[in-house]
Amino acid sequence: MTIAILALLTLIEGMRRVPAGSVVLRRVLFGPWTVERPEPAERLRLLSWWSPIMTTIVLAPRQSYQKTSVTDLRARLDGRELYTPLFDLRVLGVVELVALVLGVPLALQRFGAIGFFAALGAVVLLCLTIFTALLFGGRKLGKRWGWAFPFLSPFAAPRAAEALLEEALRDVAPAVVGNTLLPEDAFVGWMRPFVYDATNGREVEHRFLEGVNVKELRASLAQRPPSQNGQGLWCPRCGATFIHGDSCSECGVHLVA
Repeated sequence: MTIAILALLTLIEGMRRVPAGSVVLRRVLFGPWTVERPEPAERLRLLSWWSPIMTTIVLAPRQSYQKTSVTDLRARLDGRELYTPLFDLRVLGVVELVALVLGVPLALQRFGAIGFFAALGAVVLLCLTIFTALLFGGRKLGKRWGWAFPFLSPFAAPRAAEALLEEALRDVAPAVVGNTLLPEDAFVGWMRPFVYDATNGREVEHRFLEGVNVKELRASLAQRPPSQNGQGLWCPRCGATFIHGDSCSECGVHLVA
C-alpha cells in the first residue's frame, strides 16, 4: 500500500498546466522522441509518467526565438556542458525514483525504523546530488540557484533532467527542436499540416515554420508518404489514408490517389 501511495504521489508530480499553442515532445527512457499537435487550449495535463522513465518537454509559445540552426542545436545538446548534466540527472533520477518508491517501504518492512531512516537518508542524499547537478547545469544557461530549489523535493527530483532540457530549448523555434530531436519521418509528418496550410493560403502560425526551409519541405511533402505503399486515397494535409471517400474526415481536404 505504501509503495502504491508513493508511486501515485510521484506520478501526480507530472501534472502540468500546458499553455495554448504549446508543442509537447516525449520519449520513453532513451528511445525515439515523439511529438503531439499544438495544444488547442490551455489545460491541465498529466505529462510525465514517472520521469525520467518517460521524459516530456513543453515548448510554450514565445514572442521571438533564437536564431539557431539544427546543426548548432545538435552540437549544443551533444556538448559536454549540457549532455553530461542531462545524462547524470537522468541516471540519478531513476535511482532516486526507485529508492523512494521501492527502497523506503521495503527497508521499513525488512529492517524497521533503522532501515527506514537509512533509506530516507539515501533519498535525501540523492535529492541533494540532483539539486547540485541541476544548479550547475542551470547556471550555464543563465539560471539562478532559486530555479533549482523546487527539485529538492523527493517527488520532484526525478524531473530535473527534463526541466534542464526544457530550459535549454525554451527559446528555440519548435521546428528546429523537432528537426533536431525527432526521427526524420516523424518530423516530416508533424510539419505536413503547417506546410500545406502555408502553401494553400490557410491560416497558420508562422512560428511553426521558423528555422526550416519551407520550399524543400513542400517538395518532399507533395509526394505520397512512403509508408502508404501506393495504396488507397490519402490526405495531402495530414497524410492519413482512406479506402474510400472524397475528403479527409479530420482536415476536410480533398483526397488524392
